[in-house]
Amino acid sequence: MLKKTNIIKFLIVFIFFGGFLNIQPLLAAGLKDGFSATGTGELSTFAQASGYSTPQTPEYYVGLVLNTIFALLGIIAVSLFFYSGFTWMTARGNEEKVTKAKENFINAIIGLIIIIASYAITTFILKIFV
Repeated sequence: MLKKTNIIKFLIVFIFFGGFLNIQPLLAAGLKDGFSATGTGELSTFAQASGYSTPQTPEYYVGLVLNTIFALLGIIAVSLFFYSGFTWMTARGNEEKVTKAKENFINAIIGLIIIIASYAITTFILKIFV
């Protein structure tokens, strides 16, 4: 029973301090620009003056959608690596499972190569036209 109460106390403290850690980005959202002469401008003003503001062009949104798709495909490929590795490790000498895990691993590698190649081609094409 002592271990259970220690675990519960640890979880309560962890959740309590975790709440404070999650507040920090919200507090940073209201930062003022320290680079201006008066120090009263916002960081977005400084970003626009530096040329780092977000462009509102169709090419930007196409690139944003494609980057999101490629990121999701990368997550799926890594998940397949973990799945095939887990299947291989838990095969317990079963040759059929080991063979299937190896095939899944090779397919995941091929898929990752295709994802990286398509990302490179897309980036190259977008750099040419933008």
